[in-house]
Amino acid sequence: MLGARTGGARIEVSRCIAASLRCQSSCEQGMARLTAQGLPADAEAFRLLRQCAELCELNVRALQKESRLSRRTASLCFELGSQVARAAWLEAQDPASHELARDALHLARACRPLVFAA
Repeated sequence: MLGARTGGARIEVSRCIAASLRCQSSCEQGMARLTAQGLPADAEAFRLLRQCAELCELNVRALQKESRLSRRTASLCFELGSQVARAAWLEAQDPASHELARDALHLARACRPLVFAA
């Protein structure tokens, strides 16, 4: 899929990388907020953000290396980004939660073309 990254495909990969980095940062900030609020690291919300941040990091590395697993990591980012966006939006209590929801949704949208590419 990514072996011949020319034209539009290269732009889609770049967008997915940028969205992954942004979402990773937002998830890490979200974990810091939850920690400051006294939420334990094994809480469901904390684990979801940690998984998303770690997956975003893995996705960036896979895409940069043009790994044959990059389609799978992009697919997982699409799914997990959608879950994080929904959870953050439904439980949003502050502007930072809305920002997290926006960044996670942006991740899902940016990775989608890589998942469904021919």
